[in-house]
Order: sequence, then C-alpha cells, then structure tokens
Amino acid sequence: MNLAGGNIVVSVFPDMPTPGALGAFTRPEKINEIRELEKTKTSRLWEVRAFISDHVPLAGSPPDTLKEAGHHFLHVNPAENPLWIYLHAGGRRAVYYGLFNDTNGKLDYIVVKVQSALPSNALLLARGPINALLDVMVRNYPMPLVIHRLDLMSPIVGDILVSECLIPEPRAVSIGPLGGIVQATPFAPYDALYREALTSHSPFYRLICGWKMYEGSGKIRGIVRKECQQRNLPAKLPPDATVTADELRQLGLSHEFSVGITCARDLFEKLRETRNAISHFLVETDEGESMVYVADGAQLRHYSASAAAMLHYSHKALEDLRLFSVQNGIHFWGGGSMILPTPQNRDQFAVRASDYGLI
Repeated sequence: MNLAGGNIVVSVFPDMPTPGALGAFTRPEKINEIRELEKTKTSRLWEVRAFISDHVPLAGSPPDTLKEAGHHFLHVNPAENPLWIYLHAGGRRAVYYGLFNDTNGKLDYIVVKVQSALPSNALLLARGPINALLDVMVRNYPMPLVIHRLDLMSPIVGDILVSECLIPEPRAVSIGPLGGIVQATPFAPYDALYREALTSHSPFYRLICGWKMYEGSGKIRGIVRKECQQRNLPAKLPPDATVTADELRQLGLSHEFSVGITCARDLFEKLRETRNAISHFLVETDEGESMVYVADGAQLRHYSASAAAMLHYSHKALEDLRLFSVQNGIHFWGGGSMILPTPQNRDQFAVRASDYGLI
C-alpha cells in the first residue's frame, strides 16, 4: 500500500488491515527475505526491539505510526548503555532485557531475544515478556507505559525486517457546509460506546464495547419492530449481517475459529467465552480457576482480531437498523413536533443548567 508521507509499506498480517487490530508491516524489498526465512524454518535467536510510549497512536497511516516517537518519562542510567537486566520467575524461567537510551539518557527501546523458527512467532513471543517487564516497573513506579511498536531485526542484514503496531484509522473527514444532525435517541448510547471503542488502544475494552453494541442492536430491533407494527408498515426488518470465513480470516481470525460462523449472531456466540474471560477475569472451569493474562502476546493478538470483528459487525447491525428507520419514516425524537434551529436564533439553543435540575 502506498501511504501518507511517500512511504511504502505492505501488510504482512492480517490480510485486511483493520483499525484497532495488531498489524505487521514491512517494506516491499523485505518480502523475499521474509519468505525465505519462513521457508527454511531455521531455529535461531531473533532480536526484537520494543519502543515504549504513554499512548498508542490511533489515527493516521502505518508509516506515520511507525515513525512516531514515543512519549514517556522512563530514563536509563547514562553510565550503562545498554542497561542489561533480567526478570526472574523462579527456576530457569528468566528473561534478559537490554535497555538502550538515547543521547539524553531517556529510554530509546528495549531489546529481548527470542528463539524461534518463524519470524511471526518471534514477534508473538516477544510481546508478553516485554509487557511483563513494564508491568513490574509500573507496579513500583506508577507510569502509563505501553508498547508503541515492535521491530523484528533481520538476522541476515541487521536492519528492520518487520514492524508490528496497532493499526491506526487512516480515514479523514471534511465537513461543511452543514445545517445540523438529528440524533436518534435509542441509538445515542451505542454511538457513545462505538466512540469509546475507537478511542481505546485496549483490545479487551474494544471487544467489551463491541459486545454491548451487538446486544443493544437486539434491543433496538425490538423497538423498531414495535414501531412498524403500530404504523402497519409492511417493511421487513434488515436481516442479521452475513459473515464469511474469508472475511474473518482477512480480519486475522483463524480458519478453525471461523468454522460454523455464517452470521453476526454466530460470531457473537462464538466469542461468548472470550468475552466472559475478560469481563469476569477469574473464571471457574472444570480444571479450576483460569484467567486472561492481558500481557500475553497470543491473548493480545486473539482479542485484537476478535474486537475488530465484533466492532465491525455490531456497528453494521446498528447502522442497518438506523438506515431502515430513516427509509421508513420512523423517527425517534421526543417532545412533539420538531422546530428547525437556525444560525440567527442559535442562542436559544444553548445547554441550560435548569434543564438538568442545576443552577
């Protein structure tokens, strides 16, 4: 894809880069090198570099996101560059990290070594240990620290082979001239949920928002159906959105996961256990208690793809109902007839404390 800033990157994963999901990107000239490394499947030590920030960019293009410098206040002793430290979990379960600083003594990136035969697994396996290191740092010194991006270094050339980041939203909108927008009351809480999801970098929270939106589409479907009955409208409500295995694969979900899913309701039910796991965190199973380890790379990848799918189809379900209502003259504003605000009388339409029981 040719993206903003004149930079060219191609998506390695997923097939359909979806905002909010984890995506892997590379330069076109590195494609053959990646294919050869995947083909040979030689087990080796990979170097993964993690760039840290207090936030994850949510809007823009992947090249812009990959170039953006992280913002944080984590400094490294300038006398030791890199600073090599370990995280120990007992026995032989220890991981060494290299903390490299910049010329100002501020952390530039964290290095971790991963042994794997596939470059994709190196990125997957590196995310958990790096998150674990950030977790223990934050435990003692409360700071907003997240992984801004991961760079997998080429074992052959030594440059960046693949970069992984949260896929940003590339769309831009230009508005005006515009009179105004009519808000349909039943949809308003779900519009708010959708914006909550789009402004969060957490795949766990995004999935919860998408889940609530799809639940809400069922409630609104009932409201619209009642309106149709009261108005004797012969129109048939829009069907549940069709979902194909190919669409789910393009979003980053596996073929095994997609089996048996043909509509949004199937996807909703298939993700019930995923939703319950993060919603309740501690879940009782036949084997005992289980929990979602939110630092784990595999969990993050699964939840990011699941959240992208859930948000896509839940938003579609709500938009189909909204469009159906508009096309059939079903309006949801209260207070009787609606007057038309104009620029000339705009001061009459201020937010007034008295309307909310305040002074």
